Amino acid sequence: MAGEERQTPRLLARKPTPDDRALYHAHFTRPEVERWLRPSPLPPFTAQVLDELVDGDCIHWQNHGFGPWILIEKETGAFAGRGGLAWTAVEGIAQVELPWSIEPHLHNHGLATEAATAATAWAHDLGFNQVITLTLPTNLASQRVAEKTGFEQAGEVTHAGLPHLLFRRRF
Repeated sequence: MAGEERQTPRLLARKPTPDDRALYHAHFTRPEVERWLRPSPLPPFTAQVLDELVDGDCIHWQNHGFGPWILIEKETGAFAGRGGLAWTAVEGIAQVELPWSIEPHLHNHGLATEAATAATAWAHDLGFNQVITLTLPTNLASQRVAEKTGFEQAGEVTHAGLPHLLFRRRF
């Protein structure tokens, strides 16, 4: 199925499998990742929550024919993060979101922008007329990624119980 695997200049983006549990557990429990995805007062990720995230990503693919990707560095074959597309609800409205999270040692190398650019093109190819991304107000790096990939700030929303900035890209 188109989209199950895509390539960028430096990344292989592929559909996750249940065998990716260890990658999710290692990545999402890094303090540098939890800082942005599970900030206080949210509790840290637990093994059960991360297993549910992997299962949810796999089910998302089954149900919708698209979903979050596992990002792999083409040069080394190492796990680089998570990207792609996912349905989410923002203030009760279903929208397609670009979630991304890059391994901390790879920050500031443009990989989030590369993954977001590929996911945005994929959303367009799938026929969506818009996509969104959400960032914490203090996550300036993710805001820059959104702006570099053509998203415009579209207000503030509450998501996962916390204030977020909503960015939107229309096609």
